[in-house]
Order: sequence, then C-alpha cells, then structure tokens
Amino acid sequence: MAEQYVDAFGKLAKTNNSIIVPANLSDMSGLIASALQVVKQQK
Repeated sequence: MAEQYVDAFGKLAKTNNSIIVPANLSDMSGLIASALQVVKQQK
C-alpha cells in the first residue's frame, strides 16, 4: 500500500506543479484514495 502511495505521488510530481497537502494526515486510506483518483483523472 505504501508503494502505491509513493508511486501515485511520484506520477503527480512528474505531470503536475501542484502541491497536495492532505487535510487529515491520520486518514491514510482516504489520502491514498484521493491520490489515486487524481492520477486516474490525469490519464
């Protein structure tokens, strides 16, 4: 799961100049879901 998280943000860093700051750092599942949703929208 952590590898997917890092991979998703790595892809964002390559394609986007945005900085993503999660509202709740303790909600890892929500954070990962949000990151993956953004990556899917970038395709």
